[in-house]
Amino acid sequence: MDAMFTKASTVSLIALFGTLLVIAVAAIGILGIRSATYQGKVIAGGELDTAVATNQLARETDAAYATGETALRAADPATRTRLLGTLDASLLPGIDAQLSLLQQLHVGDPPAELADLALFIRQWDAIRDRLSAPGLTAQPPAALAVLAGGLTAAYQPVSAHLDRLILKELGDARTDHAAAAAAADRATRLILGTAAAGIALAWLCLWYEVRRTRRSLEPGQDQAEFADILQLANGEDEAHQLLQRHLERTLPATAAVVLNRNNSADRLEAVTPLPPGSPLVGTLRGAEPRSCLAVRSGQMHTENGRRPPLLSCLVCGPVPGASSCVPLMVGGEVIGSVLLSRPAPYSAAEEQRIRESVSQAAPVLANLRNLAVAEIRAATDGLTGLPNKRAVTDALKRTFAQAAMTKSPLGLLLLDLDHFKQVNDQHGHGAGDQVLASVGAALRSVLRVRDFAGRYGGEEFAILLPDTDIAAALQIAERVRATIAEVTLPGTDVAVTVSVGVAGFPDHASTLERLERLADAALYVAKRQGRDRVELASADAGHDFPGSVLPEATVNGPGPGPGPGTVPVPVPVPRGLTHAPDGPQVGEGRPGDRGAQVGGAGRATGA
Repeated sequence: MDAMFTKASTVSLIALFGTLLVIAVAAIGILGIRSATYQGKVIAGGELDTAVATNQLARETDAAYATGETALRAADPATRTRLLGTLDASLLPGIDAQLSLLQQLHVGDPPAELADLALFIRQWDAIRDRLSAPGLTAQPPAALAVLAGGLTAAYQPVSAHLDRLILKELGDARTDHAAAAAAADRATRLILGTAAAGIALAWLCLWYEVRRTRRSLEPGQDQAEFADILQLANGEDEAHQLLQRHLERTLPATAAVVLNRNNSADRLEAVTPLPPGSPLVGTLRGAEPRSCLAVRSGQMHTENGRRPPLLSCLVCGPVPGASSCVPLMVGGEVIGSVLLSRPAPYSAAEEQRIRESVSQAAPVLANLRNLAVAEIRAATDGLTGLPNKRAVTDALKRTFAQAAMTKSPLGLLLLDLDHFKQVNDQHGHGAGDQVLASVGAALRSVLRVRDFAGRYGGEEFAILLPDTDIAAALQIAERVRATIAEVTLPGTDVAVTVSVGVAGFPDHASTLERLERLADAALYVAKRQGRDRVELASADAGHDFPGSVLPEATVNGPGPGPGPGTVPVPVPVPRGLTHAPDGPQVGEGRPGDRGAQVGGAGRATGA
């Protein structure tokens, strides 16, 4: 849709500016043509007419002069009379008419040209007076010869003046013609220049408009890209980083921080990295959600760094420059906020873009958070707070694969509460639940950060010890046993103890199945040796299929067993049986009996 809109806008702009360009060029061309036409008319109607009239005047004056001179030199009176009559009747009136026309043609000429024409007229009037003087026919031949000589002398400057007038008119015609050509050239250059300028202006406007259109589309394209990528987020942390990166990419010189509302701890925490030297390091230390005005009001809170607000935010108030904090709201509930800061305040369009981005991210973050909570709950035992059996199985596979790949040691501890069935029978299932919860808390308190503990069955637990050799695993197992032995139930005399079986990779087993089987066998030995003790698996134990006999076991902990040293234990270990040959009760709770539970969590029938 955006591409189509861009294309349509581009085509419209090209058509618009092309039309304007054609109109401009056509208008300038018409003006140029009219100007050239006008100049042509001036030449044709002015100088040409004047030159023609001047030439005609020259011919007529020459004819009049020749006729007059011939008449004055004629010996025959009749011929003289006839020639002088022709002068008076036609030649001289014609010259007068031609002079009148020439004066009309010179109307509007410069004063110098008019004065020159007036001088010629005066000179011609003198000649005319000689040719039309009365009594010429009665003059004697000698006098007429003198008059003819005077006429010739007087006519020479008139003829020269007339030649100058003709040359002057021809020169003016050439000048006007050159001016017209120059005007046509100027008009041509003007048209070409205007066309080039119009084309350049059209392309400049087109480039600017396309760029402006693309810029107006960029926020929408960025929002669409952000919405699509946000759907691919693997978890809440990645979605937080995507939101931060999107805002910092689309808003110049912006530092964005996503804040999470931790309801369980009543804290407002930064879930994306803080800028170096940011005052948020101090303001977020121990900050409650209500410390953020955006979270408290459910609306955007802005501080521009110029005018102090009536109520300053305790979180973003110390941030230098201008800041805008937008709440992350889903279904009317605020789950956090997004704080943006930079030296210059945000414009209204940028604030709208911020709101749109946060509004797009909020439901995705809420869904990812709910999904993470659901996954945690699905993998967590509700009574002990430890991972449940499914999570334990997954952790076993994952941790063992990591240990095998890195060739690092791994310890596995299997725990089973002693006489747990008696606690349920004598004190009720509520007491049994309390024991399980207390054991879960004890395991969380005694183990290291990298260790993993989970509930493996009714009263059974599994502990994974990454990067831990056999000696350290035995020490941790003993510490776990001692810590659980300190668990008490107020108002009862219940003694809580646990039997522990220990096996290690790669010392005892090279596969996960064998590692579990050996730890299971060691736990069974701990049960047989008196409970409340730790037993280490033997590399030969459980090598054969169920039905084999366990080797001698070492007693590593206190209990009512036969005493220190090694004790032969010729007990068959058929995995999955509900009793042993020497008489444990049904449902004793061995790791092989994980299905022997009654009534759900905390209601197993172990011994």
